[in-house]
Amino acid sequence: MKPAWHDNFLICYDALLKRLADVPGVAKVIEARNMGELGDGRKIVPLDNVVYVILDAMTPTTSNGGGREQTVEIGFSLILVKRDYTPSRVPYRAAGVGETWTAITRAIQGFDPQDTAGRALTASPFVQRAALPIDYRDGDALFPLRFVTTVASLGDAN
Repeated sequence: MKPAWHDNFLICYDALLKRLADVPGVAKVIEARNMGELGDGRKIVPLDNVVYVILDAMTPTTSNGGGREQTVEIGFSLILVKRDYTPSRVPYRAAGVGETWTAITRAIQGFDPQDTAGRALTASPFVQRAALPIDYRDGDALFPLRFVTTVASLGDAN
């Protein structure tokens, strides 16, 4: 079966944002350029129970069809922020951390987005990959997850 071809490698992005916004325990979904923008007097002040979405990679995979068909793996880091209200306690033991982290994973692992007509937006479902390390900044705990999917495009005919 051939993948659904698109003229936009990021065709699945809006569907990902919407899916995350519907996850129980997620207060809001915000886009960020990179994890370095969050906290410690940086560009973005992290908010409790917010998931920050970072487009972190675009990797061409093996082309086929004599170079006319191309699949690309797109990677997204999802950073769940939890306010560390009790610095003397380990923040991942706080109520809701494990539940929300798990709910995000369950919502995105295997997610196979489609448009309103039922056409696939990706060539493969989202799968989880190794994430950035957990980080602590300015009283916030940042819990990263990482997912990738594959999208497909056709080359222009010459």
